[in-house]
Amino acid sequence: MVLEVYIDGNCEPTNPGGTASYGLVIYRGKARLLAKSAIVDTGDKMSNNVAEYAGLIAFFEWADNQLPEEAVIKSDSQLLINQMRGEWQARQGLYLPYYRKAMTYLINHTQLAGRKLYQFKWIPREENWEADRLSRDILLHTE
Repeated sequence: MVLEVYIDGNCEPTNPGGTASYGLVIYRGKARLLAKSAIVDTGDKMSNNVAEYAGLIAFFEWADNQLPEEAVIKSDSQLLINQMRGEWQARQGLYLPYYRKAMTYLINHTQLAGRKLYQFKWIPREENWEADRLSRDILLHTE
């Protein structure tokens, strides 16, 4: 069964320059395998895009400890989805080191599996409510 992965990132109280956090939720069918949130960091090198990519990297790190499995990775970030599909280039921005790390994971996982494992799908914010809530709730608990 194909995994469904939901990722959302947040940067508060200002974007860029606030505290970046992400939410990550992984399902296999109706079974929730993981619900995770974390603070990425605080400061002028943080942004929503950094947080989105940090959430994707957290998924790849989780997947490192699993058997290779196909997944549909869903996010309401057009930047993340279109860049990971190869439709948009990554040229500059605070997120660039995170993008490069995510691409390294993507390439390594594809090579290890010997096939394409991941599809990237943009979804509206309303369909990403669980990851969004996780990314926001962790900020409330760290103030």
